[in-house]
Amino acid sequence: MNGKASRNISYVIAIIVGLIIFLATSYRVFGAGTLDEWVEKFNTTAGAGGILFVNALVGVSVALFVAQLKWNALRVTITVIAALIFGYVVTSLFNLDTANKYTQGEFIVALVSDAAPVEQDDVDLQYGRQRGGELNKPGVRDPLTEASFTFAGNEGDVITILAAAANRRSEVDLQVALLGPDGQTLASSTSAAAEQLEQFEDLRSEKDAVIADFTLPASGVYTITTQPEPLSTGTILSEAISATNTAYEAFLLGPLGRPNRWAVWIQDALTLILIGLAIAVVFRARQFSLGAEGQLYFGALVSGAICLAWTNLPPLIVVPVAILASMTAGFLWGLLPGVLKAYLGANELVATLMLNAVATRFYELVLTFQIKPPTAGYTASAPFPEGNVLAPIIPDTQVTIAVFIVIIAVIATWLLISRTPLGYEIRMVGSNRKFADYGGINSKRVIMLSMAVSGVLAGLAGAHLAMGIHRMLILNISLGLAFEGVVVSLLARNNPLVIPFTGLLYAYLRAGAQFMERDANVSFEVVRIIQAVIILLITAEALITLYRYRRTDRASTPDQKPEATAAIEGTAHV
Repeated sequence: MNGKASRNISYVIAIIVGLIIFLATSYRVFGAGTLDEWVEKFNTTAGAGGILFVNALVGVSVALFVAQLKWNALRVTITVIAALIFGYVVTSLFNLDTANKYTQGEFIVALVSDAAPVEQDDVDLQYGRQRGGELNKPGVRDPLTEASFTFAGNEGDVITILAAAANRRSEVDLQVALLGPDGQTLASSTSAAAEQLEQFEDLRSEKDAVIADFTLPASGVYTITTQPEPLSTGTILSEAISATNTAYEAFLLGPLGRPNRWAVWIQDALTLILIGLAIAVVFRARQFSLGAEGQLYFGALVSGAICLAWTNLPPLIVVPVAILASMTAGFLWGLLPGVLKAYLGANELVATLMLNAVATRFYELVLTFQIKPPTAGYTASAPFPEGNVLAPIIPDTQVTIAVFIVIIAVIATWLLISRTPLGYEIRMVGSNRKFADYGGINSKRVIMLSMAVSGVLAGLAGAHLAMGIHRMLILNISLGLAFEGVVVSLLARNNPLVIPFTGLLYAYLRAGAQFMERDANVSFEVVRIIQAVIILLITAEALITLYRYRRTDRASTPDQKPEATAAIEGTAHV
């Protein structure tokens, strides 16, 4: 099969996959019912057309991912699936204590009889009475593991003993035993029958225990003991898997459950895509810059200050100026570590991390002492005027015109990298700086501009957070979000046309984690583990590539080594 036919097939596959994703996301967001139910939900949802438009863009992003990476798309997909499987196993381990709900909780023991009560002071129960407690209470030094109650009875008395969960919150699975005056077990039970559940109001489920219509063989003091039933391995595993399935359902399908949840995913993805683009630019120049965090803070600060100050000007002036100002601030703050790297030889990783600290502290200083209203009870600016924010394209959400800004940013970044002289220079410096210098490229200039252009995109992300998401300036406006862009860029192989997909994917994981924590009470840290595994697998793949390069390098002649070097450098920027 020739190359043209192979490309055509890959494009067809990409279109089909993108169309499937578009239909699947739209189907889930609007209820996932019958066609009539879907149409009714679509017609009654505000901004339904906008949702379909954004879902179409999601489909386009998936299609670009497949078309650009081809077989590498399968490798990225397998990487994510492997991380999800590992996360499932870890979640299952965390959920091994789920079955403990059957061994702890509040309970009651009731003694039912038509016989006359026997008056005796040193017993715990009488006929028609009940006692209770809490078994295996968490955090207690000496928890109650088995409860015992005594009662006095006469020969021939017919009694019924109920051991049940005390309320709906308790799911303790009880067993009960009756001991005679001599301490011998006379009767025991581990469950309740269906007809007994209807007969006795105190019973809540078949996990409760009932000793029904037992005739006392002699007069004396009897003892009732109750404790949780021992957990079998099958029960422990079954409950752990069931809880994990519930958590993963919320994790994988939660962001598509309702339009408002879908909006959480999309608005987060818009920021991640911009940051991923910023990281990709410097990575293509082989500069391990992590300065996007500081550039983001400056972009947010400058755009927010303009929105708060220019209240008398029309929004058509304020909003574009605020966006351009955020891009300028990011450009200048990105240019600084570029100069330090190019002309002073400073390590870009150390320089950008230190400048991030400067930027975040300066942001906090200005926000706390200059922008925060005197009467505010917490550190934040006043809300931006209604017109001085990014207008939503879907009502009651933070999905705004930033969608179009991101589209422009993706196209502009791709054109910059692949169709401009500066982009060619960035790629050459990233592939082999010595070769670029030999070819007449001013590598110092390229390094500076790559970091500065990266700052433009990161500053734009800050403006989106300030003007589109929070619509005010707040402390910790990013919470390390810029560092998530590293994973977004690495997953995309630093390809601007693939970054929209990886940004959407990573944001989907983040949104799913919120709903998993909310709906299934599973920690957000599980998703952190999945993210870490993705990074480790990507790193492992890079190590394999490095190993192959070393073997090629040792096997090549001196004249062949430059070609081998060019080959390995090129694989880093697919």
